[in-house]
Amino acid sequence: MSIQEYSNKINNLRTEENNPQFSDAIDLENIVLKVSENRSQSYFTLKDFFDQSVSKAVMLNSEIVKLIADRLGLLFSSEKEAGNVCFANSSELRSEFRQILTAIDLLDYIYAFAHSSFYKEFQKIAIPSETDSFWRLVEIGFLLRKEKT
Repeated sequence: MSIQEYSNKINNLRTEENNPQFSDAIDLENIVLKVSENRSQSYFTLKDFFDQSVSKAVMLNSEIVKLIADRLGLLFSSEKEAGNVCFANSSELRSEFRQILTAIDLLDYIYAFAHSSFYKEFQKIAIPSETDSFWRLVEIGFLLRKEKT
């Protein structure tokens, strides 16, 4: 699935009334509650995140991407390294040691968050500040993406 197809899939969640349940629903709700409970938390909407004003191709809002990366203390890489160049971004590496996030990581985070009751009620996504919660939601988003393809 390309980034374009995945972003379309995420945008379509806004129009779907009932998303199917999945096995980690309780875990998802607990993590989203933890991420969202900070009163000084910043949020964004899907419309703000996907900048389609330039062309028909989906572009990620660079300001939001930078804000997320800075909050998490991670580097954003627009491309995934091919081959055995560096172990720092390997999916086998424990989340607390990851130093780089990619567009697909952000989309998996958003996809997981968009399946939560918090998102369904408020139509906004929290900008995470804890890497553990972020990577757990990335993992859940990845599982949801694979489950629904």
